[in-house]
Amino acid sequence: MQSYKGRFEPTRFEDLTVTVDFHCHSACRFCIVQEGMNLFRGVSFDRFKQAVDDNGKAPRYRRVTFTGGEVTLEKKLLQYVDYAREHGGFDHIRVQTNGRRLADMERAKEFVAHGIDEFFVSLHGHNAEVQDYTSQREGSFDEAWRGMQNVKELGAVLMTNTVLTTMNADTLTELVETVAPLEPARMEFWNYLPMEDYGDERDLLVPMQRLGPAMRGALRRADELGLRALVKYVPRCLLGEYGHLLDNTQPDVVIVEGFYEIYPRFACIWEAKCEHAESCLGLTHPYIEKFGWDRATLVPVPRTTPWQEPIDGASVGSDDPLRGGSHPIAHHPDWAALVEGVAEAEGVVLEALMLDRRRCTFRFRTPAGSSVDLMLNRRSDDRPALARTQSFDLAYRSLEVAPNADAASERAQLSAVLRVAVQQITARDKGELMLDERKGLVGAEAFRRQPPVRPD
Repeated sequence: MQSYKGRFEPTRFEDLTVTVDFHCHSACRFCIVQEGMNLFRGVSFDRFKQAVDDNGKAPRYRRVTFTGGEVTLEKKLLQYVDYAREHGGFDHIRVQTNGRRLADMERAKEFVAHGIDEFFVSLHGHNAEVQDYTSQREGSFDEAWRGMQNVKELGAVLMTNTVLTTMNADTLTELVETVAPLEPARMEFWNYLPMEDYGDERDLLVPMQRLGPAMRGALRRADELGLRALVKYVPRCLLGEYGHLLDNTQPDVVIVEGFYEIYPRFACIWEAKCEHAESCLGLTHPYIEKFGWDRATLVPVPRTTPWQEPIDGASVGSDDPLRGGSHPIAHHPDWAALVEGVAEAEGVVLEALMLDRRRCTFRFRTPAGSSVDLMLNRRSDDRPALARTQSFDLAYRSLEVAPNADAASERAQLSAVLRVAVQQITARDKGELMLDERKGLVGAEAFRRQPPVRPD
């Protein structure tokens, strides 16, 4: 069952998400970090400052998003926000929230005054009955609704997020109609990911035969109402004519390392035969173990090119809710300067520069179509490397010779490109650009001290 989707790395936007804390005043029945609440620590201010300072020196992120259990409960949130605004060079500051504290207009004004210009509000039901049942907090729908109204009145960007479960799957169209008067910049629908309930004992996973029609109906209604929508973790073939709205990319996340130990794996029985296998993750392993592969429900689009196992996920730019989709990949001038002139000198092109927190990859392509990737990772003296600079370990991968090209000549040209690029990077690396291979926090600081268990 382990395919490349089992190694899915959700870290490739030009956006940075920071988990400030793991507290919440709701208790959503689908919460994927329920057991982590009050156990994991958020990112310390010192660790956060390091990430922001790095971006201020060598910008790679356009946006910083603050999240947590419920980030608006964090007393130091505005301290984080102020530092990001003053030192990070970000274009936008976003909070991911259940919206309940935004019902207080004075508090909402304070958030906006400190520079938060985007609010990503969770709304999992079209009315109080569904939302309050889901959150297990009476009045949560009314509070979230007032909060979203306040966001709109203050002129900030409003987005909504709905987790797809058995509790709301049959009322998604109604939810679209409920939200429409607020005219959100985008409505997002994320299929439920079982992380701490691997066996789905809560009975929240929606069978695809049920979810597909419901999702298509909601997207059709959103389209009729002129609302932008985006879908995550639903097989693309179930979305029909709205398949282009599937977007499984995620921002680069600074979070407790242990969070990724329970992050779900994905697979699809049609992976090697479907045209969209590189962007569609398929089904989670827990879903497959409970319902099977849904061989008859999932319908692959025949491939027009041979399938190759991807090494990385798709490289995309920064999220852009007001225009839809994402920005093109940024030029990243400080990183591009490391190999400036190499491509021109060797008669090739620098086809792509792919950058996230943990890796920088340069892709060079010859006129005949052959290519090679040169990767920069954080320096570590205990592993093999093509070369080491002051800051980086250098390695190459994916050396591919184009069909019908002279293999010996193409390999010689790509080898020369790598040799010159390594020389240039070694000379130009002054220690000012940094990479961090950790997915999140490490060590004891990532966990809260728990009270001792009293013996019976």
